[in-house]
Amino acid sequence: MDSFLYTFENFPISLVYIILSVLMFMEYITPFVPGDTFLAFSAYLAGIGILSPEATFLMAIIANILGFSTIYYVAHRWGKYFLEKRNFKFLPYEKIQKTEFYFKKYGYWLILINRFLPGTRFFITLTAGLCRMNFRISLFLNTLSVALWSGLLLGLGLFVGKNWGQIKVILSRYNLYVTLGIIVVITALFIYKLTRKKKTGVQT
Repeated sequence: MDSFLYTFENFPISLVYIILSVLMFMEYITPFVPGDTFLAFSAYLAGIGILSPEATFLMAIIANILGFSTIYYVAHRWGKYFLEKRNFKFLPYEKIQKTEFYFKKYGYWLILINRFLPGTRFFITLTAGLCRMNFRISLFLNTLSVALWSGLLLGLGLFVGKNWGQIKVILSRYNLYVTLGIIVVITALFIYKLTRKKKTGVQT
């Protein structure tokens, strides 16, 4: 990955902006594209003076708005039809309704913090479209999340400067701790629901 990223330093500046924008956009199209890595590398390039911090920030905002809007539209337009037509055994209609109920209750908060949750952006955006959350509110919250996260990474890049290795270490540790936190929360909720169901069963 590092050798691939370092080749950008020899590209024309306009091409670097285009490539990085496309890669950040692709993070929304597929969860397997490490969008944060490219954003962090953009911050590093801004830190060493190759890219403009202002242009990099704007690039990140635009790429994320386009990515979010694309997935939201596809899920909003065809998502439910696709799921109902396919009739997946692991995702019955009752589960879809339950997911929609909880997402409509807490979804806006998830959209607001989605940029700070590694590996979740694609799924949160997809679910927002499937549940037909208000597009303008969703887009505003996502843009705010992107602005805060991009500003944080750009600030880190400008502060650390030439030390790309240090940026990688900080980002990887952050992703690890947040991922572990998400796993702990999900496990705790699962145990709580299981315990509650058993207590309800005993009472009846």
